[in-house]
Parts: sequence; C-alpha cells; structure tokens
Amino acid sequence: MASLKKLNLSKVKKQLLNKNIKTGGPLKFNPDASNKIFQLCKTGKKTFLLLSLQNNPVEYQRYLRADHALNSQGVLTPSIIEKNPTHKYLLMEYFPINNAAKYYKKEELKNIFPQAIKTLKLLQQPRKRFSGVPTKPFNNLTRNASKGIETYIEYFDYKIQIGYYLNRLIQKSLKNNLISLNKYKPTLTHGDFFLENFIYYQKDLYLIDHQDLHYNHPFLDIASLIFDARRLYSSQIEDNLIRNYAKKFNLSLIDFRSNVHLVSLARNLRILGNWVNLYRSGKTQYLKKYRKNTWLQILKHVEHLRFWDLRELFEEIYNKTK
Repeated sequence: MASLKKLNLSKVKKQLLNKNIKTGGPLKFNPDASNKIFQLCKTGKKTFLLLSLQNNPVEYQRYLRADHALNSQGVLTPSIIEKNPTHKYLLMEYFPINNAAKYYKKEELKNIFPQAIKTLKLLQQPRKRFSGVPTKPFNNLTRNASKGIETYIEYFDYKIQIGYYLNRLIQKSLKNNLISLNKYKPTLTHGDFFLENFIYYQKDLYLIDHQDLHYNHPFLDIASLIFDARRLYSSQIEDNLIRNYAKKFNLSLIDFRSNVHLVSLARNLRILGNWVNLYRSGKTQYLKKYRKNTWLQILKHVEHLRFWDLRELFEEIYNKTK
C-alpha cells in the first residue's frame, strides 16, 4: 500500500502548465483502498486524467509493465498520453464515468458482464510470459485464506472469546479442503476483477487499477467478479455468469461451478483479513461496510461445497461478529 505522506505536486503542475495543461482538483474514486492521487487536467476542449505515483515510485514501473502486457493481449485500458519517469506521473485518457459500479442492479450489467468475460478470455490467451510481471507461489490462495481468517478471529477475539480454539479447527479443515488449489496452470490475473475496476463508456469496457497484474490461478478473476466481497448478485445473475464463463472457456459446468466456489472461498477469507488490516490503518469504512457481504459469500461457498464442519464454525464466528 502506498505511503500516506502528503504529495507536493507543484513541480508537476508547473511542468504541465508550460504545456498549456491546467490541473484541477483531486478526484476521489470510491471505494479505493490505495493512496493513488488522481487529478483532472484540461487543455482547450480536452480533458485528461493525471495519475501521480510519487508516493510509491515502484508502482509507476509496475503500472507501465502491466499496461503494456494488457494492451499486448488486446485488453482495453485508458490510453497513456504522457509518462514522466522523473516526477512519476501518467497523463491518461479521461472518461466522464468513474467506473462501472454505478450500474450495479441496472440494465447495463447485461452488456458489462459479457464484455468482462470476453476481457478475461483476452487476458488469459496463451503467450510467452511477460517480463517483470510476477508469478504468485502456488500455495498463495491457501496461505492467504488461512492468514485472513486468522487475522479476523484475532481481531474479534473479544467477541468470539474461544477464537483460539475455533481457529485451530478452521486451519485444520482448510488445510484438507483447499489442498487442490495448489495445483493449476498460472495465467495473467488482474487480482481485483470487479465493477469498481471497470470503466464502461460508450459500450466499451476498460480495465483500470491494474498495476498489480500477476500470474495466478485462472479462476481468481472470475471468482472476484461473481462473488464480489462488496456486493451480492441474484442467484440468476451468478448462474448466468458461471454458465457463460464455462461455455466461453469450454469447461465442464459441474466442475467449474465447484472450482469457482472453492477459489472464491479462499479469496473472501483473505479479504476478511484485509478489511481488518485496513481498519487498523485508519480506513475503518471497509470493515464496517463490507463485513456482512463477505461473510454471506463465504457461507454460500461452504454450503455449495458441503464443507459442513466449516459451515458450523463460520456461522459461529459470523453470528458473534456481525
């Protein structure tokens, strides 16, 4: 996560002003757990988006590498008009719509979701590995799931009271039930593939916030979309997404349905820990706002997978911390 240090963009603004580009006020893209700085810029009748990565220079190169990889795969991203390695900023194409989250529960989802699956097909098409794009360890899903629920239980131990013993039982069960997640063929993965990280503009879908692009489990991104920790879709929408993805990727529907629940279970357990860590860092809204939805997704997964021991343990924790 980027540093909380306040940025001084005076040199950047002066440099842009010399090019007749005037910078406006900062933009807030919600929800965004990072500390990236966005500002609108204008010259004549054109509007651009300034993305400053001064407070995390490493992300500057990561963003450029990721953007190159995505564009090479045919995935749409906002065009980079100018990059400045000295001041670590990018001047980018600007769309008047923040992200596709505004279309939650609206008709536009019927166009957004098929395009999202098409984007995943482009993202995962076979190709020589991109230099500089990291590969996650094969046990990353299971390890992060274990750590996530452990962090959550530790934080709420004052409510759970027997959290230590529940955690020991959960860790043992996770070790047995998630073991199959350690074997897969890594593919390019966005990592946070959900509405907030799409821009839907003039019927095209653009992928954003992609500096963390990496190689990981092929079902991680579709799991992020279907079983979003921030929101719940209807069972019909979930089923349509599962069926469409299985058809697009020529997968067995029964096997894929179970596998995507398993991957999403691991992901949402990790996210529980993320909400706690964000709360501890001063960003309290995430744990308060999304804790319930994350738990409802987790309970849905263990029910589908028939992990009865985990269902009982998770229900105990959920009921004491909701």
